[in-house]
Amino acid sequence: AVTKFKVGDHVCSFAALGSFASFIVQDQSLLFGLPKGCDLVAAAALPVAFGTSHVLLVLGAAGGVGFSAVQIGKVCGAVVIAAARGAEKVQFLKSLGADHVVDLTSQNLTASVKGFLKSRKLKGVDVLYDPVGGKLTKESMKLLNWGAQILVIGFASGEIPVIPANITLVKNWTVHGLYWGSYSIHRPAVLEDSIQELLSWMEKGLITIHISHTYSISEVCNYYQYSIFLLLLLFCEAIIYQGKL
Repeated sequence: AVTKFKVGDHVCSFAALGSFASFIVQDQSLLFGLPKGCDLVAAAALPVAFGTSHVLLVLGAAGGVGFSAVQIGKVCGAVVIAAARGAEKVQFLKSLGADHVVDLTSQNLTASVKGFLKSRKLKGVDVLYDPVGGKLTKESMKLLNWGAQILVIGFASGEIPVIPANITLVKNWTVHGLYWGSYSIHRPAVLEDSIQELLSWMEKGLITIHISHTYSISEVCNYYQYSIFLLLLLFCEAIIYQGKL
């Protein structure tokens, strides 16, 4: 029996399958009630995109989970350093309130971040938000404070990084694997609380969802054609994109 909602309630869902449909059947544990007046399009994107007072370094900051981390960091009072590629992304991240943005197409990550930290009289990075992996992870470790937190979000670079256990021990780092989707199985109450908090932030205008395109159900094929076209351009390095496909 449905006890959490009543007919007519507006909800969003953490749905793994079946989202390209006018109606889906979903367990109430995976539904989240929306505040009155909440934008439905933005709410539909929030559960996946937003799944983290210290210095926060966000890699892949213009991607879907990256720019979410930038906003969450600012709401929580962190000094936020964002790393991305291209002038357009740099301006986008500055518009979100990032305190410092590194353009990896023209700047060295370590040198740029160290220069910023020195200008603010800060020792180093307390939290590394890493959906990229590879060489950027290795370079970022040079910037971490004693007792820093490393959040392993993904491996967009295609290379799984090595985080040496001896350095982790000596510097008292904590490494967290963060797969938000698994909370729906293992810690549904935590997922519920997190999404409700994010929805309340969105209602207050503290965070925003970046929606570049919307498609009707009848246009799903066009969406896939558009996505494939973008991926081909990305492969050829002809464009730089923001957000999630």
